[in-house]
Amino acid sequence: MFTKNIKKLIIEAQKQMSHSFDPLHDLRHVERVVENTKKISQNIKLSQKERDALELAAWWHDASRALSNKPSMIWMAFFDDNLSAFALLFYAIRHRVVSSVALKAFWMLMCNGMITGKFITKIFADKRTKILLNLLKDADMMDVINIDRFYEAGRIAQMSKANLRKFRTLIWFNLHTNILQMKTIEARVYIEEIMKNLIEWLSEAENYLWHVENFGEEWMEKTLSRLRNNLNGIIELNSISYAMAN
Repeated sequence: MFTKNIKKLIIEAQKQMSHSFDPLHDLRHVERVVENTKKISQNIKLSQKERDALELAAWWHDASRALSNKPSMIWMAFFDDNLSAFALLFYAIRHRVVSSVALKAFWMLMCNGMITGKFITKIFADKRTKILLNLLKDADMMDVINIDRFYEAGRIAQMSKANLRKFRTLIWFNLHTNILQMKTIEARVYIEEIMKNLIEWLSEAENYLWHVENFGEEWMEKTLSRLRNNLNGIIELNSISYAMAN
């Protein structure tokens, strides 16, 4: 159970994210990330304060998306965690609920920033904070290939040529970099299931034809092929982890 102070900050985060101008980083996305943190951390030994800080950071990690009515896909990727961290701190001060949990969540978000993350992590993050940070990162990345989010991204891509280019770039980046390589064994188990579900969903006749019509058959086949390759790599890693544990 959360303390009254932490509950205030969660309610505030929900309020802010309900006004997000980025449909891919909205309240629904944040809710899924929060649930992901609970799933992958359930068997990890964490104190109640650590669990509270992890969930609070998950609620606030994309709060910056509600600050601008035209959030840039590129620029926000660089600064969103830092801006979200200061948004959390601002409301913690405003509601007079600054606590060790709120400050832990603040530093987690600062450590998660693309520009300052490595530097701040090296200086300020202890071993326990790094564990929480890895869980937060994995929980967020697990939602990258969530079916609902993938569908929403495709729908937005239809609206303009600029959106279409962004969608193609985003999918290419997600599938050709290490962004889907989970940092925790717990998350790898779930990302395997999520990826299987996405491949199955994309392979269904109606969904397959819709994506071919909008993005081309060559793009669709390359995307499915890359997903399957990534899935095979994850399955292999999970098999090794299972063998070592037994």
